[in-house]
Amino acid sequence: MKQIQFEADNAALWNEIGAILDGSEHDVRALPALYRRLCQCLALCSQRGYSPALTDHLQKMVGACHRRLYGTAVERPTTLLRWILVDFPCRVRAEWRLLLITCLAFFGVALAVGLLVWYKPQWAYSFASAQQLDQFREMYQPGRVHVGRGGSQGDLMMFGFYIWNNVSIGFRSFAGGIFGGIPALISLGLNGMHLGVIGAWLSRDPATVHQFWSFVITHSSLEITGLLLCSMAGIRLGLALIHPGRLTRAHALHTTSQAMFPVIVGGSLMTMFAAFFEAFWSGSGAIPIQVKYAVGATAWALVIGFFLFAGRGKQ
Repeated sequence: MKQIQFEADNAALWNEIGAILDGSEHDVRALPALYRRLCQCLALCSQRGYSPALTDHLQKMVGACHRRLYGTAVERPTTLLRWILVDFPCRVRAEWRLLLITCLAFFGVALAVGLLVWYKPQWAYSFASAQQLDQFREMYQPGRVHVGRGGSQGDLMMFGFYIWNNVSIGFRSFAGGIFGGIPALISLGLNGMHLGVIGAWLSRDPATVHQFWSFVITHSSLEITGLLLCSMAGIRLGLALIHPGRLTRAHALHTTSQAMFPVIVGGSLMTMFAAFFEAFWSGSGAIPIQVKYAVGATAWALVIGFFLFAGRGKQ
């Protein structure tokens, strides 16, 4: 049924409910039955993909009827907390296929390039210049991880830089996903290649291997995951434009963006928290390497556990 016909068939019902709600109709005994029919209209509207304006109008009317009947507002959990603790992990699990593709694009390339550089180190010069490789080796010499940190002011400056860097990479990956997903996958592959080259190159040197991995292990659990999720959200929106199904492209994009909004918010928050750890924790020379490894392993376990178990049975 088309939306115009749906509105015509149910206009009398909506007008009758509106009259009761605004006080022009004083006989409210029929409201419970009308309320049930209104809920059915809302369900059909959502199922058939009618316009967001009509859906929002019916949702507001349902809420007003509920308050009139029960004398209290419909239970509304704190929106941000629900997004983070329920909608966010549940939506990520629902998009596990896209998440798998983004993981393969990043970790697959990182592993392949890392193994190549590990067994044939001369290949590192095909991905980075000799000057860049020497700079990384110098940067992660023992006692040099904290280079550039100048007390609290230096930490704050690095915090601002890491936020800008992380958010910009996440935004580019998200935007690349909207254009069919290919640019986002290429961006993930390039970032994975960079990690694989630098990680393998520094791991071959006993003086830098633990300095490097103890530096990246904690904040990478948030930064890499946030990057993957931003890319995944962008790709899902891009697929909605390419294959909208029975909906118009504008409506498909609107519906998909609403579904992926918790992922976008969650991924962005993760990259911001990653910047905090990178500035104030990862680069600190005062924290023993063993402690950084332990905290980093715990961080990865918590991130994985969160997306596996959080929000189950609460939707």
